[in-house]
Amino acid sequence: MKKSLIALAVLAAAGAASAQSSVQLYGVADIWAGQAKITANGEDLYKQTKVDSGGVNTSRWGLKGAEDLGGGLKATFQLEQGFALDSGKADAGFNRVTTVGLSGDFGAVTVGRDWTAYDDLTGLAKNTLGANISSQATTWVGYNGNPNNTVKFQSNTYSGFSGAVSYSFGEDKKTKDANDDVLGKATDTLSLNVQYANGPLAVGYAYQNAKNQFTATPGILLTAADLAGLAIPAEFKSVKVDGSSTSYNLLTGSYDFGVAKLVGSINRAKFEDFKANEYQIGVDVPLASNLILSGGYANSKLKSDGDEFAKTRGYSAALAYVLSKRTTAYAALNNTKLTIDGEETKATVYAVGVKHTF
Repeated sequence: MKKSLIALAVLAAAGAASAQSSVQLYGVADIWAGQAKITANGEDLYKQTKVDSGGVNTSRWGLKGAEDLGGGLKATFQLEQGFALDSGKADAGFNRVTTVGLSGDFGAVTVGRDWTAYDDLTGLAKNTLGANISSQATTWVGYNGNPNNTVKFQSNTYSGFSGAVSYSFGEDKKTKDANDDVLGKATDTLSLNVQYANGPLAVGYAYQNAKNQFTATPGILLTAADLAGLAIPAEFKSVKVDGSSTSYNLLTGSYDFGVAKLVGSINRAKFEDFKANEYQIGVDVPLASNLILSGGYANSKLKSDGDEFAKTRGYSAALAYVLSKRTTAYAALNNTKLTIDGEETKATVYAVGVKHTF
């Protein structure tokens, strides 16, 4: 009996030893100081010298880990929360990512709140070092990038090729009211991407379809509304229309020539009779081994029933000085203009900041 117990204990210890596990704390601390200005038809609505969070990347922290289950299979988890470095205020809960999954030779499957396959590709070739204050960020039509209740598959890379698909269950379907009338349908989201990255070339295509939901607000309008209390036109508001769907098609790519890296994207969003055609281009130029100059231009045109009713265009530039493997100092500017029926709103931002990853 004692020998049996000893044998079981040895087997249990061996099993625990073979199931190697790890947990990692990681994050980004990004803060900048500068000036933000909003004008409408030549009149100043807002002008503020400020300190703010997330000039290049959103400040955030997270935990992620993996346990070796044997046979090349691993159990994984990730929890990620955004926060404002200037005030210390954290977003509600782990608002960015909360997933558990399995990974192996086949790729990875995750379940929870996660970034869609479409969102994964938007950063592949974003201008101005991919910064939050880039021209693309202020003109691009809005979409839900990390919905709740998401099941996602990400393939491994084979000869440079990879792909992903995600499906997010809205879980907000209302069947019938007291009069036995149908109330609504769920706001489910389907997303997928395919990409090729090998050597200096990276190209990709992404698609997203959001059922019964629509968000048209460009970043500049969100900024203006937030900073100056401007009213957002009805055409740009988030709405839910049963039986509808909003589709997004993105083609993006980059090529590194060594002396400069070119990036660009073309995107189209469609919701019933509303259409948005968008593009952005940019260039990154290494001035030294630790100094990069980057610039970009983005443009969006929005039509309703075939008539153009709004357009945006934005310019941005940034200079990044790499202090170490984890710390970068930067200076950036962004000028974006929104025109609706002849009425112009302009947003200008100047920033000097530091980004540290851990």
